[in-house]
Amino acid sequence: MKIALRLYATLRDYLPEGHDTGVTLELPEGATIPDALAVLGVPLSLAHIIMIGGRHVLRPDVQSRQLKDGEELAVFPAIGGG
Repeated sequence: MKIALRLYATLRDYLPEGHDTGVTLELPEGATIPDALAVLGVPLSLAHIIMIGGRHVLRPDVQSRQLKDGEELAVFPAIGGG
């Protein structure tokens, strides 16, 4: 299956050269969010906001949420401000 993985802010450093915000990944059926992040070597501990199709994935579901063909996974690091 194919998914779109979008990385934002400092996580963009994990993207292959020539990719600005995201890549298309080919993953096996049943792949999870950690599986997708592992392809690019993104530590799960740096993924603070995770969205699939524009909907927030709650922390307890991150490990077990299986991805589906055609989904878009967006990952943000911790964001600070004031």
